[in-house]
Amino acid sequence: MGDLVDLEQKIAAADAVVDPSPGDVGAEELREQYGKILERLAESALEIQVRALTREEILAITASVPDKLHKFRDSKGEEQERWQPDRIAIGDALAAEATVAPKLTRDQVTKMRQRLGDGPMQALFTAVDELTVAGKALPEVPFSPGSSDGSRE
Repeated sequence: MGDLVDLEQKIAAADAVVDPSPGDVGAEELREQYGKILERLAESALEIQVRALTREEILAITASVPDKLHKFRDSKGEEQERWQPDRIAIGDALAAEATVAPKLTRDQVTKMRQRLGDGPMQALFTAVDELTVAGKALPEVPFSPGSSDGSRE
């Protein structure tokens, strides 16, 4: 992703050059490099299926993640410490629990986030959150396993 940002800047700079020097890399060549990087990213994409989490699952997962010691300065400028929920670890744990295919562990989600960064992982975290919120909004529908039409017989 960093290479793409660099290339975007180089392309903009190359487009602005009116009379390029013989050794300068042209905008077209930079665009080709940009396209190749996009192709590599597309080939390396991983599709992950997720499911909504129940309120009970969310509470249990949140409770299972240890708190983290947070250091900060108070309004007087004095350093303070407070144990707080580790929001990043909770997010990793919730995302791991919500994965269906491939099934990911907490450690795998954490390693993916550390390697890819928060930006690319945001799609996974957003999908889990949206499914969970949507699941809360769905009405409970009576269902009888013996009936194919959903009636209460």
